[in-house]
Amino acid sequence: MSGVERVMKPVGPVAGAFMESRAVIAGIMGPVGAGKTVASIAHCVKLASWQNAVWDPQRGCHVKKCRIAVVRDTYPNLDRTVIKSWHQWFPATMGKWSWGSPRTHNFTMTAGTKGLRGYHEIDMEMIFTAIGEHAVEDVLRGLELTGLWFNEADLLPRSAVDVGIGRIGRYPSAIEGGCAVSQIFCDFNAPDEDNWAYDLFVDQSIDPEIRQQIEEEIGQDQPLIAFYRQPGAREKGAENLHNLPKGYYAKQLVGMRADKIRRLIDNQFGAVKSGMPVYPEWNDSLHVVDKLAPVRGLPLRIGMDAGLTPAAVIGQRNALGQTLVLAELAVFIDEEDGSLGSIGPTAFGEALADLLQSRFPGFPVEWAAVDPAAAAGTDGSGNELNWLQIAAKASGLRIRPAPVPNNSLDVRLEAVRKPLSRLVEAGRPGLLVSSECKVLRRGFNSGYVFRRTALAGGDGRYENKPVKNQYSHVHDALQYLMVTSGEGRMAAAAADGGRRGSGPRVQVVGEYNPFA
Repeated sequence: MSGVERVMKPVGPVAGAFMESRAVIAGIMGPVGAGKTVASIAHCVKLASWQNAVWDPQRGCHVKKCRIAVVRDTYPNLDRTVIKSWHQWFPATMGKWSWGSPRTHNFTMTAGTKGLRGYHEIDMEMIFTAIGEHAVEDVLRGLELTGLWFNEADLLPRSAVDVGIGRIGRYPSAIEGGCAVSQIFCDFNAPDEDNWAYDLFVDQSIDPEIRQQIEEEIGQDQPLIAFYRQPGAREKGAENLHNLPKGYYAKQLVGMRADKIRRLIDNQFGAVKSGMPVYPEWNDSLHVVDKLAPVRGLPLRIGMDAGLTPAAVIGQRNALGQTLVLAELAVFIDEEDGSLGSIGPTAFGEALADLLQSRFPGFPVEWAAVDPAAAAGTDGSGNELNWLQIAAKASGLRIRPAPVPNNSLDVRLEAVRKPLSRLVEAGRPGLLVSSECKVLRRGFNSGYVFRRTALAGGDGRYENKPVKNQYSHVHDALQYLMVTSGEGRMAAAAADGGRRGSGPRVQVVGEYNPFA
C-alpha cells in the first residue's frame, strides 16, 4: 500500500493538524492548490484507522470497518474534482468501483505485516454523492455512516450539517466493534463572511445548552468543532508549494479580480455584498488569540460609541505597546439575523457595568472614552443631561470624549491601521483581538466595508465612508479606544495640516488622560 503511505504525508503543518483532528466537526480552509482535497483523502484513511478492530475467524485477523459519504454540490463537480483526485490514490481497479448514482468504492486495505502482532485489515466503503436539485434530507436519508466529508463545503446548504450530524456514528454496528470515532469534516476556500461556514467554524456558534448536553454524553476529550486555516498563498509558510508548478499563483494574479484574489489566493474571507473591507491589513490568523485573557496588574481601557445603537470595546495596553482587545458589548434584537437593537444610555451603562463586574472583577478602569458627539446637547428624551452624562451615571464610570480632531474618520481609521501593521517583539502585532469578540472579528474579516457604488457603463467606485451596519458601531468604539490610547497622534497632526487661524486646534500629546 505505497499509495496509502504517500497520502498520509501532510503537505504542511496545518493540513497535518487537520488530518489528525478527531473533532466532531473539523474544517480546513485554504487557497486554491493548497492540498485540501489530498488532506481530506488522507483523513478518510485516518478515520478508518481509529475504528475498533474485531477478530474475524474466516480471515484469521482483526478487521476494522468504515463507511464515509463524500458530498458535493453537483455530480459534474464531484466527478471532475474530488473523484478525479480520489482515483489518483485509490484507483477504480482497486476493489469494486461503481459509476452509479451515488458512486461507490469498496476495497480492503492492510496495516502492518501479516503474521505479526498488530496486523489488521480495513474494509473501506466510500459513497460519493451530490445534492444537485434535491433536498439534503433526500440525499442523506437512510445513510448509516462513520463519517461525512463535505467537499467545497461552503457551496453546500447549511442544512447539510444539520441533517448530516444525525447520520454519522451509526456504522459499524455494535456487533462489528461499534463506531469509535465519528466525524463530519469539511474543506473549502475562504467564503464570503455571511456564509454559514463562518458561523460554524469561526464563531463556532453552538447553543450553550446543546454544547453542555453533547459534552455530557461524549465527554470533553473529543473537541466539538476544530478550524484549520492554512496560510495564504503569498504568506510565509504557504503549504503545498512544492507540489505546484513554478509561478502557479503569480500567473493567476494576472487576470483575477481583487475580491477573488482575497478569497482564493490570500485565503481571507470575502466581503459581504461586494463591499471592500476597511482594514486590508487585518489577518485573522495573526491578529486573533483564542479567548485572550486579561493581564493581571494592567488596568482596563474602554472605547465607546454612542447613539441609539451604542457599543463598547474593552482592552488593555501592555508593556510591549500592544493593545489587547478583550471584550465587546453590542446590542442585538435577533442574533440569528444580526438585527441591531435600540437602547438608551441608562440601559447601556448598566449593561456595561454588569459586563465589567462579571468578566473583569477586581480590574480597575484606567479610562473610558466615547464618541465626542455624546457630550453635545441632551439625549433627546427631555432629560437635561447628555448621552455621556447619563451613561456615566448608570455605569459608574468617568467617561470623557475621545480626543479626535473634528471627529475625523481618517484619524480614527489610521489609529487602528497603524497597530495592525506594526510588529513588536518576536513578530507579534500591535493589536490582538480575543476570539470572543465575534462582532468585531466579523467586521475586520469583511463585514465592516466601504460600499461599492455602481456607475453608468458598468464601472463603479467605493464610497469614502464605511457602511453603517451591525459591525460599524463596535468598530467605531474600537477607533475611540485606539485614538485615546495615543495611536492617532500622527494622523491627527496630518488631519490638522497646520491650518492656523481656522478655528480651535486639538493637539494630542502622549496618551490621553481624561482625568488630568
